[in-house]
Parts: sequence; C-alpha cells; structure tokens
Amino acid sequence: MVRPRARGAPMFSVWKAIASGFLFAAIATGLAAAPALAVEESPQATNTIADTLFADAARRAAALAAAPYAPPSTDLPKAFDGLDYDGYRKLRPRPETMVWGKAGNPFAALPLPRGGLYRDPVAIHFVDATGAVERHVSPSFVDFVDFPAANDNTRAKLGASGWRAITKPGQAGAGYEFAVFQGGTYFRAVGEGQVYGVSARALAIGTGSAAGEEFPRFTDFWILEPQTSKTGVKDESLTFIALADSPSAAAAYRFVLRPGRDATIDVAAEIHPRTDIVEAGVAPLSSMYLRGPADPHMKSDARAEVHDSDGLSILSTYGDHIWRPLANPASVQVSAFVGTPAGFGLEQRRREPEAYADSEAKYERRPSIWIEPQGDWGEGEVRLLEIPTANEYADNVAAFWRPAEAWRAGSVQRLGYRLHWMDGPHAAPVARVVSTTIATAPESKRLQRITIDFRGASGFAARDLRPDVWATSGVLSNIHVTSDADALVRLTFDLEPGASPVIELHAALANSTSQQTETWLFRWTPE
Repeated sequence: MVRPRARGAPMFSVWKAIASGFLFAAIATGLAAAPALAVEESPQATNTIADTLFADAARRAAALAAAPYAPPSTDLPKAFDGLDYDGYRKLRPRPETMVWGKAGNPFAALPLPRGGLYRDPVAIHFVDATGAVERHVSPSFVDFVDFPAANDNTRAKLGASGWRAITKPGQAGAGYEFAVFQGGTYFRAVGEGQVYGVSARALAIGTGSAAGEEFPRFTDFWILEPQTSKTGVKDESLTFIALADSPSAAAAYRFVLRPGRDATIDVAAEIHPRTDIVEAGVAPLSSMYLRGPADPHMKSDARAEVHDSDGLSILSTYGDHIWRPLANPASVQVSAFVGTPAGFGLEQRRREPEAYADSEAKYERRPSIWIEPQGDWGEGEVRLLEIPTANEYADNVAAFWRPAEAWRAGSVQRLGYRLHWMDGPHAAPVARVVSTTIATAPESKRLQRITIDFRGASGFAARDLRPDVWATSGVLSNIHVTSDADALVRLTFDLEPGASPVIELHAALANSTSQQTETWLFRWTPE
C-alpha cells in the first residue's frame, strides 16, 4: 500500500504488483454483418441523420444482447487464409475505389479487405446527404496484382475488414490518411506529421484477468457523407455510427473524427451487457514499450529507447497531475490508480530523433493519446497492464478505466469521451517529467540510482524547490535537487531495495506554498 494521504487529498493510489500466469491475448477475429439500418426519416441535417442512425443502432444492440451470441463465419479463401503481415500488405486497396474521393471533398473512406489476421467480416454502409443508406458490396476494391490466381469469385468472398479515413482526398501534398478502424474494435489516428503508434479500442472486457480477455468486434459501420454547404463551407468532421458485438455485450457507438495538428475523436457509447461484466474496460488503449533509460536490464538492443509510449499520465478530479513511466518488467504487472480521472492517457514525451536512433520506425513521431471523459463516469480506477516482451512487434501495454461496479446483464451503460491524438503531452500548469533513468550506483551494486528530470517554465529552478520522495519499503538516501539554465531540474536519489520484491516509489518537487511538478510514481521490481 502507498503512504496514506491527508483527508481531502486526491484519491489516486497504486496497488501492489499482481503476479500471475496469464498472457496478453492476440486480437480475436470473426463477426457477423448485420443488415443495413433503415433510416426512419430523411432529414437534411447531418446531425439529425446521425442521431437517427445511432438510435437505430442502439435498438439493434439491445436486441442482440437479449439473444444468445451467434459467432459469424470467419472463413477466408485459401489464398488469403495464411497471410502474414507482409503478405497482407500486398492486398492494396485501389485508390480510385475511395468513396467520396474526388478532389474538393473534405473526406473520403477507403475500405480494407479481409485476409491473414484480419478475418472479421465487417459490413460498411455509406449514408448520403438525404439519409439514404447504401451498402458497399463491390468486390473489386483490392489490387490483386500479387495474387494472379484470385478470380472474381474469390474477390466476392473476401469482403471488408475495416476502413481508412482520409482528409482532403485528391489534393496533392495536402491529403493524408488520419485514422483507421480495423481488427476487433481497434482504431488508430494521427495528427499532421505523426505516424501510427498507440491504438485505442471501443471496449475491453477482461483485460489483465486470469480468465482471459474477450475482444468485442465491430460488425457494421454507417459512414455519413461529408457535406459542403451552399456557401462553400466544408465539413470539419467525419461522423459515423458503429455496431459491435461479443459474447458478453453488444454496443452502439457514435464517432466524430476531426483531423488537424492534433486529431480528435469524440465517442458516444451505449453498451448493452449480455452477461454480467466484472472486468469492463472503458476507453482502452494499447501500446508497445520495449526499453528506455529506466530499463537497464534490456542490453540486447543498441537503441537507447524503443517504444510507442513512454508513460501513463493521469489528471485527478482534484487537480493532481500524475506521471507513471512505463517499464518492461520481468513479470506481468498490474497497477490500479483509484478514482475517477478528469483525464488520462498514454503519452510519447521524448520527441528527439536521437533518443531512438531509428529512422525507419520514427518513434519520435508517434502520437500521445489523452482521454477527456464527458459526463459522470461514476466511481472506478485507471488500470495499467505491463507485460514482459523481448521485441517491439506486439503491444505489451494496456491502459483503461475500470468501473467500480460490475455491469449487470440487461442494464444499459452510456458513456462519452474525447480522444486527443497529440504531438507530445497534454497541457498542464506544472513542471513535467521529461525523463527517468534507473541504473546501478557505481559505488555499490546494491544501490539503484534514480534520476528524474523535470522541465518547467522560465524561472523553474532548484533553489525554490524541496523534494518529496518516499518508498513503500527499502531505504532511500542521497536525495539531491539540481538545475541548469534551461528550466531543467534534476532530482536524484538512491534506493537500497533489500529483499523487497516490489517497491512503490513516489517523487515530487514543491516550493513553500504548493507542489510545482507532476507526481512521479514508479514500481521497482528486480530484473
């Protein structure tokens, strides 16, 4: 347990490590396509059309949840059944098959084929300005140049597994892909100049549980045609409705996508549990962390840092800013930060290319995700799952909000939030942690020397600050605070862990009146 806080202080805390033998499951596959939604009216206002579609999708979710789960067939034509990652990439969608892809349109959608790991059949419906719904059934949207044996019958059986969102299609030097929805309920987005990294999901069930994880899947998308008004003003957002299903729940979602320097996605969800759900995950995120300066045991890679995200950031409703650096632990670690956040997310704070020395992966351009809850989520906790990994090819980090009360079968759960896909951390009025380094102290192999660098605004200096450092066990010593002329303040201290298998560490800097930095939290475990 952590040190008790004073009455009225923020309620966030950290649980001790949970050692277990479960594994982070791969994306499950397979989904049935639902019939096209029937729009009851044909209003001209896009928001009214979206409202009608969302209400109808919610009714369909309720009907699905009231019936036994019926898994769909995920059979694939033989030529596409065993494709690996590189093989699937050869299934190139034809650019000319973009829907609404003419130059001058604000957005376009590009369907993606099934194949390899992406076995889930997904029905994609396109909704025009009148509310009329047209299902995309064309089997010719894939370039089969690398599959000469594929015929028209094969094309027809392949179908779609998801889609890409493109802004400013047909505009040379201006258009780019900014979001993709594919695999379970996974989706990713980027702002201008970013490359794909951390992923989001619509819903997680049982993540980090001993019983194993369940992966809900999108079954249908209804994508609303972007509009240009009579005055020439173009839509700045792309709206679509989604239906999801799984053995434990069915759900309807409304997404509003906005590209830009920092992309945003607004999510409204209506979730209908089919069974009691004890381990629900709201606004779940998945990322990869292989190594960084806090992982001295990872000596097999010449690159100093390899990760899509380097820490979990949390803003409590009391105004506490918390930074928890990620780690590649020797055993599975589960942490819980108790309380309902004002915001949380997985961030990629190191933006210097030299920190990664990887011109191909471009980790310095991977986005941070910040989740801003809308409305009252109730009581719960932010959970962090860290899984050991020896490579960078699979996500080994998950973060999500877990409600305190189980979702009961037959109930309705309505939630909303906004995701910010950012080039760096979210805005905060305190100095931030910019790096964490852990290494064996040169004078003793028993000592762990911990260095935390904070960067603040102009005038942020060590002379005005006092350290607040403590640990749940072990012995701390040699606590020092220094600063340079670039508003960088360094906190260093030594940890003698003794025989402790798990130690929760806390550090912050304060002046005479208030805390001036984020609260740094870390879990130390043996290599």
